[in-house]
Amino acid sequence: MIYPNDNSILGRILIVDDCLDNLNFLAEMLKSYGYLTIKAENAEIARIKTESEHPDLILLDIVMPGMDGYEFCKTLKYNPNNSDIPIIFMSALDELFDKIKAFKVGGVDYIPKPFQVEEVVARVENQLALKHQKIQLTQEIERRQHVEEILCESRGLLASVLNSSPDGIAAFKAVRDQTGKIASFRCVVANPRVAQLISQPPNSLVGQRVLKSMIDQLDNTLFEQLVRVVETGETLNQEFYFDIHHTQHWYQITAVKNGEGFAVTIRDVSERKEWEMLLNQTSQNLYQQAISDSLTNIGNRRAFDHYLEQEWHRAKREKLVLSLILADVDYFKDYNDHYGHQAGDECLRQIAQAIHDAVKRPGDFVARYGGEEFAVILPNTDIEGAKLVAELIHSQIHQLQLSHAQSTVCPYITLSLGVSACVPQPEDSFKMLIARADGALYQAKEQGRDRIVEG
Repeated sequence: MIYPNDNSILGRILIVDDCLDNLNFLAEMLKSYGYLTIKAENAEIARIKTESEHPDLILLDIVMPGMDGYEFCKTLKYNPNNSDIPIIFMSALDELFDKIKAFKVGGVDYIPKPFQVEEVVARVENQLALKHQKIQLTQEIERRQHVEEILCESRGLLASVLNSSPDGIAAFKAVRDQTGKIASFRCVVANPRVAQLISQPPNSLVGQRVLKSMIDQLDNTLFEQLVRVVETGETLNQEFYFDIHHTQHWYQITAVKNGEGFAVTIRDVSERKEWEMLLNQTSQNLYQQAISDSLTNIGNRRAFDHYLEQEWHRAKREKLVLSLILADVDYFKDYNDHYGHQAGDECLRQIAQAIHDAVKRPGDFVARYGGEEFAVILPNTDIEGAKLVAELIHSQIHQLQLSHAQSTVCPYITLSLGVSACVPQPEDSFKMLIARADGALYQAKEQGRDRIVEG
């Protein structure tokens, strides 16, 4: 007989037979088929080698001195470490009784002697394949049980998170019309917070259709944005102001694509929005205070410096003319000394208001430059235009007719004004414009006050 020559080990086979010829023949034959063989002449040796070698399969003779094959098989099956080893009986006993007993004590197959090599190999291969499949099946069952336990724990954890979340969490599936266009959404999952947010009973949302008209009542852009999430996978993260059952709230809605629908979280951010608006209003108030003169409520010196530098750079960049008016109240110290500081403060407030009213354009800027001095910044205004504004201011102050008994030029409050204008050059500084206007103001005072001088 020619045996296949395969050096790979297909399995470990323990052969138990008191007939040495049978024992050696089976060992060599199975070895030639690629099996590692272990030999035992009786049940005691077989027990020891089973414990030490851990065979994958046992070929067992029945009639042996001492313990026979039946008893050895029963002993082996009582040991949980060995109970899964398949045992194939091989015996000259060919009665039906003997075969039935072999299966009852735990055998998986029965080969009568004399045997055919091909039959032995086929039965060995079959039992090892069955054992391997059983191991795989057991492992798969254990794996699936483990996965099922994890899934069960995950479901419990997810349910716990959903039910205890302060945010509304839900999932919706798109419902399409006959043309394939999304017509509505069906609620698949919704936690209690979602129901609470929209004042609905718990568990009342799952399975319900949410129509476009219902969503439009909240915000007429929301439905199309949710459709875009499903169709494009684009995430929606936006804050909406809703009026639900006559209660106004701000909600932050985050929706992400989930299969043929979307998952959404809804968070009530009303308190945060209130704080944000309060903080924003406070910041605006503080900023306004920082750039406003507390007495006259027009811009202060800090605001003047910032705005003039900003407009200077813009005029330089765009090659535009920029004008500046500096004005000083004539003999204001004498006014304060005669009428008192409270009257002086009120006088400055009325002058500031008159100058503010005379300056018409939104881009023009009026500031208290310091003490009784005022400044007007006129972007994109040439010298002639600046002089017209100065004349209007001069006229407005005269029309106030604020009595000034200590003035030597007029019985009323008057202003001296210096006007300057230029197109900033790369090498120039905005301080140059201030210096020219200040010089013109000085000339106005030197020339008798209550007048306008161009610098």
